[in-house]
Formats: sequence, C-alpha cells, structure tokens
Amino acid sequence: MRARIPLPRLALAWLLLAACAASAAGAAHQQVQVASSAQLVLDAEARPGELLLSITRTGNHEPVTGAGNVTVRIGGRAVKVSARHSDYVVSTDGLHGGKHPIEVVVAHDGIRELLTGSVTLPKTSTMLERLQKHSSWAWWVLNIAVLLLAFRMISHRKKKTP
Repeated sequence: MRARIPLPRLALAWLLLAACAASAAGAAHQQVQVASSAQLVLDAEARPGELLLSITRTGNHEPVTGAGNVTVRIGGRAVKVSARHSDYVVSTDGLHGGKHPIEVVVAHDGIRELLTGSVTLPKTSTMLERLQKHSSWAWWVLNIAVLLLAFRMISHRKKKTP
C-alpha cells in the first residue's frame, strides 16, 4: 500500500521549498579584501547572521589558523569569533545592515597585529519581506497549492459518487 502525504503538508512543503529557493536566489556572496599589512591580508564575506573572515600571510598565502589567535570588534563592539577550517566565523547577531568599521587583532609568529577596515553587512529581512521581494515565487506556489487542493477535492467527489 502506498503512503499518502496529506495535502496541507504537501502544500506547506512546496511553500517552504519556494521560500528557500527565493532566499537562495537573492543571496550572492562574494569575498572582498578588507585590510592588508606587510605580513597579512584580511578578506571578508558577509552572510546573513555571520561574517566569514579569511586571514592569509602575504608572502606564501597560507592561512593563519588557531582558535585563540583572532579577536574582532565591529563598530567598536567585541563580537564572538569561532574557527571553521582555515577561516573564522564572526557572529553578527544584533548588528544592523550597512557599513561598519572592523578591527581584527591577529596573534601570529610571536606578535599581535591590528588590521582595520570596513565591512558591509547585508540587511536582515523577515520571511514575509523575502516573500514580498520574490512575489512571483509565492504566487506560483499558491497557484500550485490551489490546483492540488482542487484536484484532491474532485478526485474525492468522483470516488464518493456511485
């Protein structure tokens, strides 16, 4: 016997899929150089809710790694930093979108180096704002949900009639 997925769940799955596709379509991330010194280069990639930092050595382009080697201040406020592979992830929770000054202190080779620059954080938006921005996706999903509902109602009516 084949398992049936109830129509409301199927419609909800379509809505969630469309919302994810709409938010992924609008999310073009690119890494930009924020600061450099004689020994280090700081690149940043802004994502919703986080900032991905890549710190490499100028000479051999090897990444500077280590959990306690980096401290970050954005807009004069200390932020949480965690290491991910050869990059650092900075939590931008509580910061509004737009341009912010950034200060990164990097401990490497027995010295501490300060890199300063500015980063542009993406504007955070709610699910409703994303759906309004990508209204064509929402209309397609709504139309498909209505058609599926109508198809289900018609098929049930035909089964009940003798």
